Amino acid sequence: MSRIALIALLLLLFPLTVQGGMTSMRGPLFEQADAARDAANASDAPLLAPVSYSEAMRHYEKAESTFKRAGSIDWIRRYLGNAQKGFEKSLQAAELAATALDGTIQARQDALSSEAPKYAEDSWYSGEMSFAEATRRLERGSMKYAMRYGEKAQAAYRQGELEAIKVNYLSETKTLIKQAEKLKAAKYAPMSLNNARLLLETAESELTVNRYDTDRPRLLALDAKHNALHAIYVAKLERRIRDRSTSIEEVLLEWEGSIGRIGERLNLPVYFDDGEVQAIDTLITGIDTLKQDKNSLAQNLADREAQVAALTAQIESTQTMLAEVNALQQEKALLDQNLGDQEAQVALLNTRMARMQELLGGGNRTIDELETLLEQQARHRERFARVETLFDPQQAEVFRQGDVVIIRMVGLNFDSGTSSLKSDHVALLNILEGAIGEFPESQVIVEGHTDAFGSDAQNQELSRARAESVVAHLLNTLPSPDINMDSVGYGESRPVANNETEQGRTRNRRIDVVIKPSWVVANTLASHDASAFSAAAEEVHEEI
Repeated sequence: MSRIALIALLLLLFPLTVQGGMTSMRGPLFEQADAARDAANASDAPLLAPVSYSEAMRHYEKAESTFKRAGSIDWIRRYLGNAQKGFEKSLQAAELAATALDGTIQARQDALSSEAPKYAEDSWYSGEMSFAEATRRLERGSMKYAMRYGEKAQAAYRQGELEAIKVNYLSETKTLIKQAEKLKAAKYAPMSLNNARLLLETAESELTVNRYDTDRPRLLALDAKHNALHAIYVAKLERRIRDRSTSIEEVLLEWEGSIGRIGERLNLPVYFDDGEVQAIDTLITGIDTLKQDKNSLAQNLADREAQVAALTAQIESTQTMLAEVNALQQEKALLDQNLGDQEAQVALLNTRMARMQELLGGGNRTIDELETLLEQQARHRERFARVETLFDPQQAEVFRQGDVVIIRMVGLNFDSGTSSLKSDHVALLNILEGAIGEFPESQVIVEGHTDAFGSDAQNQELSRARAESVVAHLLNTLPSPDINMDSVGYGESRPVANNETEQGRTRNRRIDVVIKPSWVVANTLASHDASAFSAAAEEVHEEI
């Protein structure tokens, strides 16, 4: 290779060599500045201290640019030093802003959560501008003006949040109401349209008063939506009838056919001789029968499972005892061959056999306990059957979960927001007293429940107060003052019906009475005896 070519090659390779060496140097050079930048980012300095953070980033980017072109190490270090100081300054400013503007920051987060940037652009933009000015003023040391702009931003964020929530919950319903109005629903479906308007207005007022308890406004808006859709349906149907493209009889036959399909699934004939009332009553009776059959099957299954568990434990216990007897017989044969002292042999074996007799006696007790279980279950079913007949379906639902009896007082509904018993509750509570009396020496727990309207904390307290009202009444009227009775409130956490309908919410504002018999189920006793037998058998082995 010629000398000139060699020089040219070295000149081509020199930048690559320098670049490779510079790359290995980046970590040590940028380490402290990177750490300061990461700490600033973790404290939201880009948002809370934009001035100092931007200045720091300007120096950092210059350092990166100089580094990439293999520039002066001294200049890179100078830029990085300025960047590090800037990041540290922005970190301090961000921590100050997080404290001084905490209310504004929370309002901004709430606005983001409600999608204010999408649904309330003007309010969101106003909030962002005021917030940016508040942080700039704070970095300059002007606390007074920073707080002023912070309050202005907070108000804009809260307004944007409310606007976004209303759009999310109400905009679709507003559109449907306008569609209904165009179809002349005010003439053809005035009740549905007026209901939709009233419910929408109430939902909007509820949101304005308390935007954070959205359960009630959401359900009101949903009711409004369905009323608007119904108004649209009625208006279109009226138009079809007026245009003679259908008739009232055709519409009724279509509806009756749909209802009749439910009767077919229930294997019940459904007739519409005098309207829909008779048909609906027939369907409700069929559904109630299905529910009773389901509960009965579940109860029988629970009883059979308890019996199987007890028998299984008995078999295992017997097998264990047989194994122990066989082991003792083998040991006795071995002792006959090896022990010369027959008297000692007899004494030892008599002691062991006495212990085994005790264990076998335990097996007999297990059989007795199984028989006791069956008797208890039979008495329990008889009592349960009597309690079922005490209540009408509109008063209470009676069912079992294993050996626990639950009386769901569907007829004991409280007015929304109240825990006071009414005079028409007394007759139903008198029946409940008779049901509780069927299960002496049992633990009775009165559970209070609410619908989904209101805050979680309020509903929790309200449900507890409702349960306490029922317990206080029962303790004052039950003949036995020593009854084991307690109360508990579950708030809205255990609904039994859909909170999106008025009927469902009424069912959820209820009292459940849970009755737990005092006797312990036989399979638990059998398991306990089996464990005791195994422990005793181990003692025999240790003695041997």
